[in-house]
Amino acid sequence: MGGIFINYRRGDHEDVVRELYDRLERHFGADQVFRDVASIVPGQRYPDTLRERVADCEVLLVVVHTGWADTRGASGGRRLDDEGDWVRREIDQALHSGKSVIPLLLDGAAPPRPDQLPYPVRDLAHRNAQFLRTARYEADLAALIAVLETDVSRTWRPVPPPPPAPRPGQWPGALTALLACAVLLAVPALPQDDGWVRRDGLPWTLQAALGGCLLLCAPPIALAATRLLLRRPLDGWERDLHSVKHLTYVRQTWPMALGLVLVGVFGALHLWGDGGAWASLSLLLVMGLAVAHTAATHIRLQRRDADLWARWPQGLPSPVSRPVLRRAVARLELRLAESRAPLTREQREKAEWELRDMRAALGRLAAEAGRSRVVWLRQDHPWLFGGHVVGLALITALAVASGLAFEAAGKGAPRVHGTLAGVVLVAAALALATMELGLRHQRRMRTDLVAEAGDRVALLAGRVRDLSAPARTRRSGPAPRPEEFAEPD
Repeated sequence: MGGIFINYRRGDHEDVVRELYDRLERHFGADQVFRDVASIVPGQRYPDTLRERVADCEVLLVVVHTGWADTRGASGGRRLDDEGDWVRREIDQALHSGKSVIPLLLDGAAPPRPDQLPYPVRDLAHRNAQFLRTARYEADLAALIAVLETDVSRTWRPVPPPPPAPRPGQWPGALTALLACAVLLAVPALPQDDGWVRRDGLPWTLQAALGGCLLLCAPPIALAATRLLLRRPLDGWERDLHSVKHLTYVRQTWPMALGLVLVGVFGALHLWGDGGAWASLSLLLVMGLAVAHTAATHIRLQRRDADLWARWPQGLPSPVSRPVLRRAVARLELRLAESRAPLTREQREKAEWELRDMRAALGRLAAEAGRSRVVWLRQDHPWLFGGHVVGLALITALAVASGLAFEAAGKGAPRVHGTLAGVVLVAAALALATMELGLRHQRRMRTDLVAEAGDRVALLAGRVRDLSAPARTRRSGPAPRPEEFAEPD
């Protein structure tokens, strides 16, 4: 539990102690501040509770009022000289257990001298004191809170990550198998006649199969170009865009979006001029829906950025995407750049929690990079895999239908069937090449991100250690909260 233990002697200054307790409780949280009257539950043994809370606290705040050292008991002796005096026992326990002990001097109170203190608590005289004066109450309280923040953290809990997107489970595989079987059985069973094989051309089924092969050529070509020709510029572009907040991303990419909108508008006007009224209206409707969806997404992502900046730390989702991880690292870099040394305990705890969460996310990414091909397809691309299987089934069915058409036309030579089998094999090779290149591309992106982000996380950990060095100067006020200033770019 830890926190602040307020050590005080009852008297006419109790109103000040009560106000101090209320203000510290509002700042640090109810479970982080202890005052005997307000914090001990009725029925508890107060000697045990007092000893436990002193042993558990991070800071013992000794309230020193005027005449504190000379306060007398009913017998006429000084209360500090009584070994059973709880003020003395609490200070003694805190000093000998290595706690941070801070004398808090109220109006007119002087720091206790060593000769005024019994030997077990004499070290209190050597502890630097804080003032809490009525004429400068707010300024003194702010300075006291700034000192306490070094050792005491506000009550905080990490915001849980968003729930993972539901995985489709087994039914995409069953649906893929069902569609593939339906295609393999239905397409060759279509009615056919001699007109399917014309003297001046090929059956439409074979033309469709060849068209499917051409479509399958596009993904491996695009992936190969991405991996071999555009790897460096695309990687740099992604790193830059992933590290900025959403509003900055929009400001940097709006010319591209505007260009696409203008192309759509000119296309719609061209169709309108050619008499394609319904096509133009449909295109404009689609564009309007796209603009509305973009606006809603923009608002949602702006709110998400503001929430992630103000309410931290927030756990990273699993699985974590590259933009989310890079943005989380960039946010922590910005926080540490805005923070002054030494960090408060809350800042240290939150930064260390985020660093642990990032390391865990990097471990998950490294594990994902080592997955087998089947696991990768099933977890990340079930619909892509299903689409390729159904596409291959369709090309195979078209090739079989073409063979049947050639047979019906009396042209079913072995070389014709061999060519059709070659078309199917080419389609299968293209599909496998697409999946293999995609797997290697995503493995490379994950391993590069693990290395890149791992280096940045290590640098951030060193930055946290440097900023956590003991204070060399006294702060005049509490550390600023993230929600008190806007997130920089």
